[in-house]
Amino acid sequence: MKFKNAFLSLTISATLLTIACEKTEVATTTTANITALSCSSTTFSATPTAGTAFTGTATVPYTGGNGAAYAAGTAVVSTAVTGLTATLAAGTLASGAGSVTFAITGTPLAAGTAAFAVTVGGQACSFSLTVSAAGTTGGTTTSGSAWSVDTDIANIVAMANAFKASLSSTQATTLQDTYNKAHAQKWSNLPEGLYRGRVGLQSSTFSTAQWTAFYNLLKAATSTTANEGNEEYIGILAADDYLNSIGGGSDYGSGNYYVAFIGTPSTTGLWCLQIGGHHGTIIYTYNGGKMTGGTPSFRSTEPFPSYVWKNVTYQPIAQELNTLSAMLKGLSSAELTAAKRSAAQNDLILGPGQDSKFPTTKTGVRVGDLTQAKKDLVLAAIKTYTDDLDDKAAAAVYAKYKADIDNTYISYVGTTDLTSKGDFVLIDGPNVWIEFSMQGGIIVKNANHPHSVWRDRTNDYGGN
Repeated sequence: MKFKNAFLSLTISATLLTIACEKTEVATTTTANITALSCSSTTFSATPTAGTAFTGTATVPYTGGNGAAYAAGTAVVSTAVTGLTATLAAGTLASGAGSVTFAITGTPLAAGTAAFAVTVGGQACSFSLTVSAAGTTGGTTTSGSAWSVDTDIANIVAMANAFKASLSSTQATTLQDTYNKAHAQKWSNLPEGLYRGRVGLQSSTFSTAQWTAFYNLLKAATSTTANEGNEEYIGILAADDYLNSIGGGSDYGSGNYYVAFIGTPSTTGLWCLQIGGHHGTIIYTYNGGKMTGGTPSFRSTEPFPSYVWKNVTYQPIAQELNTLSAMLKGLSSAELTAAKRSAAQNDLILGPGQDSKFPTTKTGVRVGDLTQAKKDLVLAAIKTYTDDLDDKAAAAVYAKYKADIDNTYISYVGTTDLTSKGDFVLIDGPNVWIEFSMQGGIIVKNANHPHSVWRDRTNDYGGN
């Protein structure tokens, strides 16, 4: 009897232990939870094209993850633009902030925006994916369009004629050329001793009155924005005088800049205003009373970022550096990885002598896949270049580039500070092309200085 009772007691104990273990196992199962899902910060691996089969991913950041595993989700069908689905890939949440990945597949039926209402870890939101029209898929060259914008043409022509009237007949003959694109293409960032191919009238021949007339023309043709346009170019001229004064020699100085009228200044005809020298090239093309081209445009300065000349402090390229650096620093670590170029870029890609050599494939991060705040940083950087034009043209060209911003790409190599030798950044859009490259010192040996070029895929030299 004692044996039977002992056996029964042992059986009951084992059963209770088994139940206890089962209860313990159930208690350790944790449901995946997060506190917030940020669809507004979603990034995409690629951009789909209407009518073309697509496979890609969407990465959605979250906060407040509890470290639990989660299973693959069911397909979420796109709305607005239909034909795509987003499916959550299985994974494990971070303890805190992290991201989840959705596989996006299908064939979008139209261009526009495909929206996906998703739920992860008890939180819901909706992210939107831009679908390009056929022929404009991200990663390939999106075709730019020619532009012709309002400009302060009457004032520019008046100041051009006043400058010409201040010259001797010999000077005027040297200044004036018939329209010839090949002549407009004769520019360089090299100092006078290394490049003597510039066209037009050399500024070393100017009298005091002629310098005044030149400055009036420069002021009319460029913007009134602080540290841009007119102020920027005056600072570049001052930098060359500074280099001359510290031992750079006669190849440096504001007297080594040239002015050319390629075509006769007119409110109706085709002509180009070219002002160029060592670290500053202006090539503005006008036709029919409109501006049809503000590029190529080269800017640089040595010393950098600031210097004092004749008791005036100049920093003509500092705002370009600051906005481009802010643009890069605004990207997430994943976006910076995607934007990183595969090889070093030690100088400009499309500097002088590299006309019409735009690459056919865009690389880097597509701006249309960034948040609005990050897009605004890209636009702020672009504006430091368009603001070199006269105020009317600057506003119109900026609006053109802003309209194209979603199909613009940014890439870089080096550091996001953009102050170390070899640092490089490129903004490449349907039209806009902006490069900024940090170089070592030439005359000021212990400091770096930038080279920067702004081009337009369609409207360099006015599209001629």
